[in-house]
Amino acid sequence: MSRSTFDCPYCCSDIPLQASVCSHCTRDLVLFKPLALRLQDLADEVAQLKTQVQQQSELWGQIPVQEMGAAALSYAHEHEQPPQSEPDHLVKAPSWMALSLSVALTTAAIGLCHWVLLFVYDVRPLFLRLLTILLPVLTGYICARQSRLGGLWQALAAGAAGMVSVWLMLAITAYMDGVPLWPDNPRDWRETLEYTASITLAFFTGFLIHSLLSRWAREQRQKISLKVLLSRDANGKYKIAEVTHQVQSLVAAVAPLVSAGTALYSGLKIFLSN
Repeated sequence: MSRSTFDCPYCCSDIPLQASVCSHCTRDLVLFKPLALRLQDLADEVAQLKTQVQQQSELWGQIPVQEMGAAALSYAHEHEQPPQSEPDHLVKAPSWMALSLSVALTTAAIGLCHWVLLFVYDVRPLFLRLLTILLPVLTGYICARQSRLGGLWQALAAGAAGMVSVWLMLAITAYMDGVPLWPDNPRDWRETLEYTASITLAFFTGFLIHSLLSRWAREQRQKISLKVLLSRDANGKYKIAEVTHQVQSLVAAVAPLVSAGTALYSGLKIFLSN
């Protein structure tokens, strides 16, 4: 914006634009004149922006709130897309074969690790415990992904994998060391049951991890519905469905951690107590 005068940075007097020395305070303006002009331009631009913002606020204030809400709901209804579901040919049917193979794979892998680590390489039992807890998590995840069966059947499969795996390890130990198959004192029985529980919980943790990841993937495929977010109840308040959904997601995320922690504690309890 053009101007013919500007303010002196020393005495704030109004002086001509061509002046290099203030006529009031006789100060030299050569160094500060460009800065003073730039500051005055910025002040003018800020004043213009404030005027425009105030005008826009007045225009928005003239629009009724009900009309704004109706327009937003109308826009959401027109542009809302239904959640995309997987085609029928991509949805796998529940597989009992995958469930049985997963249990057999878990049992065979744990038995093989037990024989190789303890009787071939004579590794410390702690490493075997860690491996026999982490391995069922992987096979449990594969079982849940391939079998597509519910939580009840996954829990039964986890129990079967835990009991058969521990029985196989007892059988290998009895054969290699020439000791009785079953424990002969309460302490060994308790350790056996804790070992069974750790493998069972680890296998079931794989199912919980798969459920959590599948739920997260479904939520990512679904678009946020503006129509739902703007809806109100009979009292005119926003619905709390979104809050409930967040709580459910939090519980689903914590469940695998609790199960995995319990499995680790059950499997390593004997080492931690020593």
